[in-house]
Amino acid sequence: MVRVKKHESNLLIVTVVLWSIISLVNINFAKPAYFLELIQVNSVYIICALGVLPLMVLGEFDLSIGGIIGLTSVILAWVNQQLIIPIPLLFFLGVMMGIMMGGINGKLVDKLKVSSIVVTLATMYVFYGLSGYIYQNTLGMFVIEKVYKIKAYEGWIETISIIVMLALTYYSLRHTSFGRSIYALGGNSKLAKEKGFYKGATLMKAHIFSGMSGGLAAAIHLMMFNQPSVDAYINIELELIIIIILGGLNVLGGYGTVFGTFVAAVFILILRNGLIFVRIPVFFHDMIIGGMIIFVLIYGIRAKRLGVRKRR
Repeated sequence: MVRVKKHESNLLIVTVVLWSIISLVNINFAKPAYFLELIQVNSVYIICALGVLPLMVLGEFDLSIGGIIGLTSVILAWVNQQLIIPIPLLFFLGVMMGIMMGGINGKLVDKLKVSSIVVTLATMYVFYGLSGYIYQNTLGMFVIEKVYKIKAYEGWIETISIIVMLALTYYSLRHTSFGRSIYALGGNSKLAKEKGFYKGATLMKAHIFSGMSGGLAAAIHLMMFNQPSVDAYINIELELIIIIILGGLNVLGGYGTVFGTFVAAVFILILRNGLIFVRIPVFFHDMIIGGMIIFVLIYGIRAKRLGVRKRR
């Protein structure tokens, strides 16, 4: 059963209210078909936010996730130029390449004994550099062959991918030793180590999980746009940090939920696209989004402090 904390439920209410207000201004925004399409088109952000969540609960982060998407997408495009591959194999290869790059990150963090941020900052440049080289020297336009186009394709691959990622992340964090070690080490690293949790192994698995989400996202990007991307997600890391913290993450580690992360991602998507629907000038968008996020965070912190006082 999904446990919903007060912060997540409050964020859900704010999201519904925001959607309702924008829908009143522009009725097209209220259409279920548009809302579903909004989720599908931005599935990369939702999937990657879920993939990075375990690392952030652990108190770490993956700055290379955009590079993983870029490098995986151009390698998949190159493979498709050499061999016509079916879509299921395209996704399998994408996930495997993401796992491999995440494993590289995890191994480097474990061996060098430094922060994940430092290591993934370095690998980010490596991944982006490699993807740029491959794209410029070996690739033309990536196009999925007509025989592999899915009849009556309506974006259901993105929808299924999100559902699978939600289920996988929830199960991994709540019902496996990996999830227990994530919360234990993120909450109190010293006590967790005394109980037998090894941070090196947990970090490795968390980086592999993050890399897997990047590989899956790369395959989805190719499906949606029929071409690879080197820099389309160059700032995705900042978006993911905003989404996960807004979803209720304890910035010191030890707490974060799948439900909160998903709701926060939907909130950001509704806010960004809603500002366009109500015809607010583009240069105000970042200011408004930043202000809304600060408001939600302040509200959450005040509510948490009030709860502590009441318990006392």
